[in-house]
Amino acid sequence: MIMDFKQAYETIVKRSVERNTKEIPTILSCLDFEGKECLDANPKSGARLAIQLVGFVKSIVCLEKDPEIVQSIRSAINKNGFQKKISIQKYKEGEFPFKDNTFDLVYYAWGSHKNLTDPKFLDELARVSRKYILLIMAGTEGDEPKLLEITRKDERKRRKEIKETISNYLQLKGLKVNYKEEILRLEFQDEQEIYETFKCLAFKNENLGEKDEKVKKFLSSRVKNFQDSFYCLVAEKT
Repeated sequence: MIMDFKQAYETIVKRSVERNTKEIPTILSCLDFEGKECLDANPKSGARLAIQLVGFVKSIVCLEKDPEIVQSIRSAINKNGFQKKISIQKYKEGEFPFKDNTFDLVYYAWGSHKNLTDPKFLDELARVSRKYILLIMAGTEGDEPKLLEITRKDERKRRKEIKETISNYLQLKGLKVNYKEEILRLEFQDEQEIYETFKCLAFKNENLGEKDEKVKKFLSSRVKNFQDSFYCLVAEKT
């Protein structure tokens, strides 16, 4: 079986056994969400974070392009009875469909480094935020950087440089930046599941050639204890 991105992403979410006991508390410790009007700029997997945060905020708008994800968000909102507090805004590309300073807090979680190193995308996050930007990103420690370094060198160094690039850009825009980093434990069902998940997410289902056995060996020792590093970057308009 070859997983597609949606399947692999949802598997990661299901297997993140500390997502509610460590990820959510870490996010909540970064900012006071009470009464905030929020934008979720990457509401994958049925707007999972929005549903976890809904009890702390005034409202959340989920911004999404993919029609299938829009439908999954709508189903999750309806199932949980959150129609009054969580809404969906569809868009295509380019500028977000909101006026300047629309939201107290804009957050973007577990998205691509490609987006977050694009000045235009960062500008949009800043433009529609009145006060805060929260980025939740794959970290520089944990097992995934080590995994990626099997086929390409200096992944940890690359992630640190990305972190610095984003920080420097936002600071040049006049925002104050702080961080908080944590490790989540993932517990997969078996060796095949962890391999298929990371073959998709980490290696884009590419042929790994002679490195494939090394990747399998690395992952097989971490089926029940994969360490997933993440950090929260908080940028505040001063």
